[in-house]
Amino acid sequence: MNEAVVKTLETWQLKLTDESLRKLDVFSSVLREKNAVQNLVSRTDEPQLWERHILDSLAAAALLRRRLRPGALVADAGSGAGFPGLALAAALEEFNFQLLDSRVRRCDFLSEAAAAMGARNVAVFNRRVGEGGPGSETRYAAVIERAMGQLENILPQCLNILVKGGSFLAWQSAAQLAQPRPAVEAALAKARGELSETFSYRLPGEAGDRHILVFTKRQ
Repeated sequence: MNEAVVKTLETWQLKLTDESLRKLDVFSSVLREKNAVQNLVSRTDEPQLWERHILDSLAAAALLRRRLRPGALVADAGSGAGFPGLALAAALEEFNFQLLDSRVRRCDFLSEAAAAMGARNVAVFNRRVGEGGPGSETRYAAVIERAMGQLENILPQCLNILVKGGSFLAWQSAAQLAQPRPAVEAALAKARGELSETFSYRLPGEAGDRHILVFTKRQ
């Protein structure tokens, strides 16, 4: 973690405990080790793992703390290499996280990384969002999704597994927000949800903002 990351965390008023920092360091070490054989993240991203992935994940920490109560259950839809779920689980030890992914090898990695971190607030499930199976009836206080696919396709599924009043957080680029998206609006209306907040932030070395859209399930 370099000075630019430290300054960004200070700007966000996100103070990580020593234990949270230890877990994040272990996570990044395990990811780098496994990346050589599993291609979890782009090789060009490895030198900037904190800036491009961990910090980008932690941007949602303040949103979750503001919207959820301690003990709340959060689902990471399509967790992949553990972003944002494992990073947020390390920083937000007061919440419980379920990491959902359809790929067995990714789930194996997530389980191994969580165990190495000592992340007792993490459980890993090999399934798609909305797919049947053990735990599929679970409803979440929040669902988070950073890079799973087209928003109009996943939005109904993510809203459907929320409790009433729950929040769905979707990471979006400035380019995505700049264009009209009638398919997203139609999907949101059909799923009986609403856009309740757009949270903007900036990562070190970037000239433009990134965004997290917060959708709420009405009923």
